[in-house]
Amino acid sequence: MIPLAVSYASPSVLESGRDSQLLGLAANDHRPVRLVARVRNPLLFRFCLQTLGSLVWSDDTWISDDEWTAFTLDPVVTVHPDRIMFEAFSRDQSAYGLLIIDRDQFETSGQVSCGTTNVDFTAWLYGALAEMRSSRTTTFRVEAGGIEVSTRQAGGRFEQKVELPESWVRGFLNISAAMAFPGTRLRAEPVDMLAVIRYLQQHKAKTAPRALRYEMIPGREAEIVVEPFETRFPLVGANHGYPKPRIIRTWGRRRLRLIEPLLPYAEHVEIYLKGRAMPSFYAVGLPGYTFVLGLSGWTANSLTTGTGFAAGSSVSDSAVDRALMLLQQQYHIDVETLCAAATMDKPTAMAALETLIRRGRAVFDVQARRVRYRELLAEPIDEAKIYPPDPRLVQVERWHREGAVHIRDTILRKTTKTRQFKLDGQWIQRQVDLRDRVLTGRVGEQEEVEVVLDDEGRIIFGRCGCDHFVSYALSKGPCAHLMALERQSRRHLHDPSALKSTANPISSLPNEGTEVLLDDNNEYDDE
Repeated sequence: MIPLAVSYASPSVLESGRDSQLLGLAANDHRPVRLVARVRNPLLFRFCLQTLGSLVWSDDTWISDDEWTAFTLDPVVTVHPDRIMFEAFSRDQSAYGLLIIDRDQFETSGQVSCGTTNVDFTAWLYGALAEMRSSRTTTFRVEAGGIEVSTRQAGGRFEQKVELPESWVRGFLNISAAMAFPGTRLRAEPVDMLAVIRYLQQHKAKTAPRALRYEMIPGREAEIVVEPFETRFPLVGANHGYPKPRIIRTWGRRRLRLIEPLLPYAEHVEIYLKGRAMPSFYAVGLPGYTFVLGLSGWTANSLTTGTGFAAGSSVSDSAVDRALMLLQQQYHIDVETLCAAATMDKPTAMAALETLIRRGRAVFDVQARRVRYRELLAEPIDEAKIYPPDPRLVQVERWHREGAVHIRDTILRKTTKTRQFKLDGQWIQRQVDLRDRVLTGRVGEQEEVEVVLDDEGRIIFGRCGCDHFVSYALSKGPCAHLMALERQSRRHLHDPSALKSTANPISSLPNEGTEVLLDDNNEYDDE
């Protein structure tokens, strides 16, 4: 457990009059931030906060209250010069919510203090949000000093000494690492997603399988297939650009109902699929607002379990310090910016940013593909306490000491694909070169190991015959054999004699009709 002191000057309140209303969120005194502003669109503001509240208090576990000891911590709020972010977990810790609001949606008053804090967000406040009306002038206030106008009615200062489970912190770190993980992006119309959710509400599957199956066939728009009914829902305009058929399955589909209230007002929905039984993300885009719903591979697979996607990369402390300094100055950066500003190669820059995410000092913006500065806790996180010893890393170190890792072949793979981009409101097509490194070799007792790395040095695919890979593929992170081969590849990275070039995928990569467990990171270029 991690001791956490939370102090509020007064409870959060919602006060309504005939012509005006005030939503005051009390911030943690130990981590002060300040924002007082008039809300330009009270209706969307209310719906988005209600959706976040629905997520905070939702629980889809199929066990009794006596068996389940849920932990709920107040949402984390981050104020940046260009946006405000709310982050929260569901009670069963299988769903994550990120509400992003552009700063131009507020008319600020007085000084704005940027930073990250917890806010008092009770079940009472969640219910009271229904009293907000778009016809009233709405003031939003988040401040550590408390809400003076309501202190007499709502009570005075109160403090909480919370024993924060390591699993809760690990969940926040894992979710950012999962968002940064390679995958497939589809852009869907809100009405198509609404049709899927309404169909699931009206049809209850009594037999397996119960997955949502995303099918991407060349020359056709992507489709969602609801199992076991095999009902198809075409995603109009969801171009994927795959030259071969791809199928990705996700489970725990009933949790999609959380975003249903937002869809009638949404402009688009971006779907981020990380692979079969891996986390998926749904970014609902509204005018000036974005609500990102992150779901674990299935309901019982909590985002807080294991090390998952947050397996650490080897990088120097100086590289991490330079990345942190730049992030604190600019609030958000991408890999290319860090490479140019700190004179790093892409794998080193990516590893430095991943380390900051792992330490709770940054969060990944899945839409902009950028890393944002966010201190999850007031004190630096002790990685050794948050992450249990990973036997995979111990095994990797042992194999390297024993000289049991051998790379037989390293191939530079270049693939040219057509991508759609939106420029000045118009859709255009461009040719994009995708570059990967495909390594094959022997690790320990495994004679045939294959790993595919993107241009940032991350594992995006692999093949191995070990029990871990056969059971989980990449849904619980790569196996020790893939990790060992990836680490060995760093020694070959700058050795031209070890590389062979090819313009076509090697024969051992997925063939047509094969279900893909993880797709290429560059598919995020799709619109």
